[in-house]
Amino acid sequence: MFMGFRGGGAIRIFPMTYFVSLKWTAIIIGLLAIAGHLPLALAPVRFTPVLKSLPRNYPLGVGLMLAATLWFVVLTGLMDLGEISNMRIQLMIVWAAGGILMAIFVPAFLAARALGCLLLLGAAVVLDATFLALTPWRYLLTLLAYWWVIAGMVLVYSPHLWRDAIHYATQTPQRLRAFSWPGVVYGVVLIVLGIFVYPAS
Repeated sequence: MFMGFRGGGAIRIFPMTYFVSLKWTAIIIGLLAIAGHLPLALAPVRFTPVLKSLPRNYPLGVGLMLAATLWFVVLTGLMDLGEISNMRIQLMIVWAAGGILMAIFVPAFLAARALGCLLLLGAAVVLDATFLALTPWRYLLTLLAYWWVIAGMVLVYSPHLWRDAIHYATQTPQRLRAFSWPGVVYGVVLIVLGIFVYPAS
């Protein structure tokens, strides 16, 4: 629970959306960062075609969009909606229908848009994990969450920029390695912090 101000100066208690461990959040994100960047760093030539195909990969986009839709529908069903709680079921239906219609009628760059939605949803998990953590090392994850918010909004509204970014990063194997190794190092740092520094609760 945390405190928040509402109109008229009254104070209201807002519940946290997620109750996740900072330790395990860091370890999981660290493992994902390594899994996503290490193959590109070690074998850039082999994975360049795969990377270039991602923004327009429609089956991947459908899977990611349905995952984001399910996540948001479940989140709407569980979170405190305040004054619109009486519309919870209607909102869940709208979100579910919107996600399905998006997958059917907006196939262009669907994977990019769906990834943007997942990044926006994931940022809330990270911020909840870092909330009230006393270690200054939490800012490594806090900054990541805000980066996910920015990247997520860009991917949703300008998904072609992901294609352009991939095209730039894959111009040469050396350039792709240069972009990939920092992600590997970041993942290792998060795992180390998760094991030895971050609290379990």
